[in-house]
Amino acid sequence: MLKVIFMKGDMMPAIRSLLPLMIILAVLPLAAASAQDEGSPDPSAYTGLKEKFDGAMEAGDYPAAVKIADEMDNVIWPLQWEAMYSTARAHSLAGDRRKAYEYLYWAIDSGYWDAKTMMEDDAFAGIREEDLFRKLARKARANGYIWMLEREGREEFQKPEQVMKAFGLRPGMKVADVGCGSGYFTVKIAREIGPDGKVWAIDAWQDMLDYLERRLLIEGLDNVELVKVERDDPRIPKGAADMILMVDVYHYITERVAYGEKLREGLAPGGRLIVIDYIPRSLEERPWGPPPSQHLSEADLTADLEKAGLKKVGEHDFLPEQYFTVYQAK
Repeated sequence: MLKVIFMKGDMMPAIRSLLPLMIILAVLPLAAASAQDEGSPDPSAYTGLKEKFDGAMEAGDYPAAVKIADEMDNVIWPLQWEAMYSTARAHSLAGDRRKAYEYLYWAIDSGYWDAKTMMEDDAFAGIREEDLFRKLARKARANGYIWMLEREGREEFQKPEQVMKAFGLRPGMKVADVGCGSGYFTVKIAREIGPDGKVWAIDAWQDMLDYLERRLLIEGLDNVELVKVERDDPRIPKGAADMILMVDVYHYITERVAYGEKLREGLAPGGRLIVIDYIPRSLEERPWGPPPSQHLSEADLTADLEKAGLKKVGEHDFLPEQYFTVYQAK
């Protein structure tokens, strides 16, 4: 009964309304109990949609049926979370630990994302400190983070088609996507370089890699190797990568020079390191994205990478919120 969930582009309005906070924190959990109640779907809408769906199927209008099915799912999906999460609470309060976990698993596998509410919910006081409960809270947090990475609105500032063109990829290239997350660029790159190429999808968060693994199976791509790493070492094979990509990741790195040295070691002769990261702005200018405490200017990054044996060889300025800088080994 466990479902494999891939985050929908049009999730319930309550989650969409929390997007600025989600991105500012960049580490969900969120305080969202009240927001989930706001704009909740109307269960009675399902019956009418089901009738329309059946009519479209009978008429053979499958594109219309798909569109209606998405609307049906938008009605049922959050209600499914609510029912499963509420049932888990009831079992926990009744002292049935096993059933509480069973329904929490179902809720999270269905897409439940509010880890903060889980961790603060007194209904789970008896199991809150258990490793399994904390593991499930991390999985809930991952659900929200995956949706944030894959949301349709990201294209407005990320401009993936222009970015992919600027990468200058060729069939057979070997690319390391460091901090790959949900695979937003991993999948696009894997398609572009073809079956003779290879992508190392590198992340420190196992939940991201688990999601990406299922996504790759669905996409039918087998030229991607998933690599679980620690935060201080990308583990790129020495001299192997024609291109190393880091999108919205380098600002998390604390030992930037040492990390840059490891990236340089992973570059093949003539290989490129491409860093795309947020242009520092005040919260008034941009009330989303990483908080000011995590900002990393392009100038500071370039200075650190110079110390690591890398030199700036190019840049692109078409992204409204991010710099896009290219480096090579000196």
